[in-house]
Amino acid sequence: PPSPGRDTIAQLLQPQAIAIVGASDRSRWSEALCDNLDRGGYRGALHLINRHGSPVHGRLSHTSCQAVGAPIDVGIIMVPAAAVPDAIDDLAAARAGSAVVLSSGFAETGEAGRALQAEITARARRANLRLVGPNSLGFINFAGGVHAWTTPVRAPSRAEGVAIISQSGATAFFLTELAWQQDLGVSFVAATGNEADLDASAFIEHAIDDPASHAIALFIETVRQPARFLAAARRAAAARKPVVVLKVGASDAVTRSAQAHTGALVGDDRLFDGLCEQYGLIRVRSVEQLLATADIAGRAGPLREGGLAILSNSGGICEIAADTAEAHGLAVPALAPETASRLREALPGFGTPNNPLDLTGGVEPARCADAVRHLADQPGIAAVLCIWYAVPLELFEESERLSALHQHLASALNDIAVPGFMVSYTHTRINDHARALLARHHAPYSALGLDRVVQALAGVSKWSAFLRRSGHQATGPAPSGEANAAPKLYPAANPVVRPRSEHAALAWLASEGVPVIPFTLATNAEASVAAARAAGGSVVLKIASPDIAHKSEIGGVLLNLTGDAAVAAGYAQLIEAARRHAPEAKIDGVLVTPMRRGGIELIVGIARDPEWGWVLALGLGGVWVEALKDVALRVLPVGQPDILHMLAGLKGASLLRGYRGTPAADLDRLAAAVLAIAQAATRLGPELLALDINPLRVHGSDIEALDALCVWSDPL
Repeated sequence: PPSPGRDTIAQLLQPQAIAIVGASDRSRWSEALCDNLDRGGYRGALHLINRHGSPVHGRLSHTSCQAVGAPIDVGIIMVPAAAVPDAIDDLAAARAGSAVVLSSGFAETGEAGRALQAEITARARRANLRLVGPNSLGFINFAGGVHAWTTPVRAPSRAEGVAIISQSGATAFFLTELAWQQDLGVSFVAATGNEADLDASAFIEHAIDDPASHAIALFIETVRQPARFLAAARRAAAARKPVVVLKVGASDAVTRSAQAHTGALVGDDRLFDGLCEQYGLIRVRSVEQLLATADIAGRAGPLREGGLAILSNSGGICEIAADTAEAHGLAVPALAPETASRLREALPGFGTPNNPLDLTGGVEPARCADAVRHLADQPGIAAVLCIWYAVPLELFEESERLSALHQHLASALNDIAVPGFMVSYTHTRINDHARALLARHHAPYSALGLDRVVQALAGVSKWSAFLRRSGHQATGPAPSGEANAAPKLYPAANPVVRPRSEHAALAWLASEGVPVIPFTLATNAEASVAAARAAGGSVVLKIASPDIAHKSEIGGVLLNLTGDAAVAAGYAQLIEAARRHAPEAKIDGVLVTPMRRGGIELIVGIARDPEWGWVLALGLGGVWVEALKDVALRVLPVGQPDILHMLAGLKGASLLRGYRGTPAADLDRLAAAVLAIAQAATRLGPELLALDINPLRVHGSDIEALDALCVWSDPL
């Protein structure tokens, strides 16, 4: 689909004239839609379209959109699937700008539904009519007072904060209702459904530019237009606007469900994890965590480098909070001597200055606020968390002392130079008394519970580190121009002769600047002996054939051979094994390389993903590949800093830093070698399906590809 203009979504979310196509007194959808628009304060024109032209919900109706005789910005279609093409044509004839298709029965149902969806998309495109859906529940623009939604809507107390974008209408509803229950701000809600035209990325682009949207909460089952999605992610990072993603698809059961629900094919979940790391998206695993993280991220913004200061009126809760923080990768720094000295003045005589800080139950409200300020002033603190665990928030309203405590804490948390939050220990309710208290004191409060808020801050901390790493600093103007542009893929060389055997692949890699092990292709026993003598010491012999990819499976690899007789016998053994196990294979000879000992073995793989294109896999290689599955994935192109971050994130990263007497790897040299492999692979052109280097041996600054395999789309 064509990319939407910057004003497409803005016009959709703030229409001056809406037509409800298929309105009927028997339709709960049209009744709910009219009611929501009225309650939300919509002041534009509302046209009900009913083929009989009879009054609907006590309002006049028209037999068609064309019969309205006035401009229509958005048509909301709720007729049976078979009637949707005609409804699209009618809206197009009325020169409407957009259509939101609530009807189901399209790509999510199978082949016939996909064909029908393609038909309505083509009709809309010919008329320059943009589509949301089909299989949508509508949209809500809280900031603009347009509640074009078909289930009950409870408006948040603040029409700014989190933008909710969801391929699932029901999930969007759950998130919106949870936000109301927790007194969280929401700017707009969009249920994108099957995304025949306008997809989640289009709404992300709008949210990036929307001053009422401080963070984006995204629920997706698939990414239908990867290039547009990654471009939106790049823009979000440049604008320092957090995007929090809940993506399903980690299990076979979910894959089947998602296919039935949206007609989508769910990709490799580990690859999506890598994409989130690469593009600065915050990934979460539950609906509650999605909302908690987006809310905290939107209110906190990018964090400075540092850890978490924790204070509570319970020592036990302090300890639990510290354990939770460190389990999620958030440091809880020790107090500096000067901070500890200041805190002693704020604590009762039996209190002990520490981080986490147990304020005890006897501390005065004003002293609590002083403690917050002292903790926030310490260098190395990125955020402050205040946990008042045992008292329901509504009781703060009923007690003069607790109300004063709440006011002092709220004032301090709003005044400090780092983000600060009051947090409930467990997920708790916010009733009308609590809402009044929060509004009066402007308290930065979350009732979603300690664990979720700490996880949220951990996600925000990782996102903030990404911004620093990628040059999108936490302060100063957002980058523009080239900073937002998609990086260009490495140019393809398309060589006439494609490397189809190991020795040809190694030769190609060497010509592209990749460090490879010295090798000789021997075509007879005498040549193999001469090559072994030239190598010096023990050697490895491997059968050389473009038709035998996995040589060890046929006994095609011999290790640690020493002496002329052993090498000559080894040559004969390999040729005989290849002829016995693969009689049709073309045999080029035997590859002779020096025997290497020690070092760390890595795997470097480049493969084509049907959705994302070239993908780099980097992890522990050799025998560890299947056992540990310690592999990081990124979409190409990448730079050397990306590769260093991949290496640092491996479970076996400590092995590369030196372990039990082994030398530490030269990480810059290693990253340069991996980058050269990625560039060399993509230069082989689009017919290459995969290139595997397993292993890439790393021993201090000695880095060599010991093996290489190319897989091509075309046969020999």
